[in-house]
Amino acid sequence: MNTSASAIALRRLTRANALFIEIVTGLYDDQASKWPVITAPSPKWHLWHISRWSDIVQSTLLPVANGESDLSNKGAQLWEALGIADEWGLAISMPGKLGGGTGLTNAEASTLGLPDLTRVVGYPRSSFELCEMRFAQIDEGLFESDFYDWDGVRMQVGDAMFGHISHINRHLGMIEAIKGVLGLNGSVTD
Repeated sequence: MNTSASAIALRRLTRANALFIEIVTGLYDDQASKWPVITAPSPKWHLWHISRWSDIVQSTLLPVANGESDLSNKGAQLWEALGIADEWGLAISMPGKLGGGTGLTNAEASTLGLPDLTRVVGYPRSSFELCEMRFAQIDEGLFESDFYDWDGVRMQVGDAMFGHISHINRHLGMIEAIKGVLGLNGSVTD
């Protein structure tokens, strides 16, 4: 087994993504859409949010993976390239910071108007797969190199990769808690 930091990051990302899909696909749409209280977004909102950030992260890593000299460039995002916001009929096509939902008020997030879960889940599968592909392109040399993240901050690629994994796991835990509040088995790892 490859024990390099970049290989570990890819394994952890792949596992977190699989758990994220697993925890929401076991829900009915009404359960996935439920906001237990206005300050606790629905599992479907968390799925959309992490999908958007996976898309943002993969587009940010693209110039690094392609060996481009201008690391401030960004690649294409599936969200924009496929016109998903329009397809879903969202009133705001790029809600929150970078269109990933960060910074929305709870009221704004709760009225985003996400479609039913069966439509929503296709986007995460694609954005997760693309982000995993991007992580797989990062070798040990690139992992320790500097680049500009989604905020234009210069940092090491590996730091950004593990930061994204941490972000996924935080939202996975939120869904586990929401499922528990809804009276369902919350743990995805039983």
